[in-house]
Amino acid sequence: MLTKKQTEHFRKKLTSELREIEDRNKEKVEELEKETNDPSEKFHGDEADQANFLEERSRLLRLRDRDRKLINKLHEMLAKIDDGTYGICEACGMDIGADRLEMRPVASLCIECKKEQEDREERDKALKRR
Repeated sequence: MLTKKQTEHFRKKLTSELREIEDRNKEKVEELEKETNDPSEKFHGDEADQANFLEERSRLLRLRDRDRKLINKLHEMLAKIDDGTYGICEACGMDIGADRLEMRPVASLCIECKKEQEDREERDKALKRR
């Protein structure tokens, strides 16, 4: 079980990461809007330039989607702190441990349950390849 001091440490860590990601995401949105609204930023040059433009735009959209998912996860973890369930494994109900949370503050599974989940995913992938 996390102490009150540890819980507050993780609240600050999660909140800081959330602010950082939201700021970075805002910059990506502004960049995408600029490309959309500025005709000179649209297709120009030869096919290679156009391909580079589309690849960069695709990369920004993927990063933005990844950030959106992480923002949701951070909000979920802050809600868990508020309701007293942060640091408790969603699978087995055991404590996750401060060391694991320090390395991965959005962890919702203890290390043993996470390993089991990854093993299941690997087995499922292997079965699908057959």
